[in-house]
Amino acid sequence: MERELAHWVERLRERAEAEGLSFPPVAFQEVGPEEMAMLAAYGGFPRRYPHWRWGSAYLHYRETYRYGLARIYELVVNTVPVQAYLLRGNPLLAQKLVVAHVYAHADFFQNNLAFKPIPKDMLAEMAHHAAYVERAMERHGARSVEEFLDLALSLENLIDPHAPYIQRPAQKEEEAPKRLPVRPYLDPYVNPPPAFPKEAEEGASPEPLPPRPTRDILGFLARHAPLAPWQKGILEIVREESLYFAPQAATKILNEGWATYWHTRLLLPLLTPEEALEFAEMQANLLAPHGLNPYRLGYHLLMEVEERWDKGRFGPEYEALPLGERLRYERPTGEGRKKLFQVRTVYTDLNFLEEFLTPEFALRRGLFSLEDLPRFAEAKKALLFRLTNLGYPIVELVDANYQNRGELLLAHAYEGVELDLRKTRAVLENLHRLWGRPVHLKTVVGGKETLLSAGA
Repeated sequence: MERELAHWVERLRERAEAEGLSFPPVAFQEVGPEEMAMLAAYGGFPRRYPHWRWGSAYLHYRETYRYGLARIYELVVNTVPVQAYLLRGNPLLAQKLVVAHVYAHADFFQNNLAFKPIPKDMLAEMAHHAAYVERAMERHGARSVEEFLDLALSLENLIDPHAPYIQRPAQKEEEAPKRLPVRPYLDPYVNPPPAFPKEAEEGASPEPLPPRPTRDILGFLARHAPLAPWQKGILEIVREESLYFAPQAATKILNEGWATYWHTRLLLPLLTPEEALEFAEMQANLLAPHGLNPYRLGYHLLMEVEERWDKGRFGPEYEALPLGERLRYERPTGEGRKKLFQVRTVYTDLNFLEEFLTPEFALRRGLFSLEDLPRFAEAKKALLFRLTNLGYPIVELVDANYQNRGELLLAHAYEGVELDLRKTRAVLENLHRLWGRPVHLKTVVGGKETLLSAGA
């Protein structure tokens, strides 16, 4: 790293900490376009298990950069220390902006509650996953493993994003077998099941499987599907990586808004007049109103939150006012910064937008006119639905012994939007291939309750 950039890395770190941001050490590294494309394809990790999807993503990132269609300025990885990659050859001002942006991401990773149970040693874990898959290819053939990976990855969204936060009651001490703590995909080897499992008492009804409906379908299959140990290990790897990335998907708007807010606040006072003009151009490109721009929406919502709490636009008195008076209401409190840190800590995109994407915000930012405001509630509902469950339909596994035939029964939480039948049938077929018996899904098609099946 050049001496001048290293100076700014240190100076911006000191400024970020002085403003109240807190984060673990951040390891910055400059990389060229080819390496940046590779890292982006691998989700920011230098090593992943071999699969064609990484090569496809690499070609996409490389070619869009080569033809000037897109440029990745930085990659930041939620580990300890935080790994941050800067694109070599960018102007110094761009690098300074990115460094400030990275420090805010690092603060968000450390302090937002959605990331609390997420492991911080994923650099090593991704390498372990790669070694596991490579050994499986050596023993069972590359083609067999690649085909099974395709199957597993087609089901990677069948997880419960809330699984890392759920605490189940512990077994009684005399019942709980002693187990060594290891990653799930290694558990069958380190903690093998008992040779003679305890049988149910005579006449007792078998416990339902699963004991309660679960969204963690991938985890259930890894434990109970009739698969070879190496196949169960791969399912656990896919599940573990999906759970690792889930909080990032659930906080994209808030996380990018937080980073944009802070790179602006940290950097602006340090710019020369010439740099300020260039910064304004870069900021305008970043916040351009195209589609659902998470940088733009998150940044402007956080600015709105700060202004509202600075001016006392909250609480029962404010909420009781009609819309026109809310727009003019002012009761200075200076609590904006305190509220921002609270929002950073306890919100994800879904409740962030639910609470702070208000009609007043839409009017102030020109998203809606007074004449169009009646459509606001419908538009907000559609946006929140798009973000629910990371954008995927909510499906639960209800019964693994449906009609006492060892078949799977799933249920779709229908909320007015029907499933894409082509994609749904493909998922059911892949579940059937893993389970080895018919798979059924209760859903709504054409306004009527329907049972879709594969393998029946």
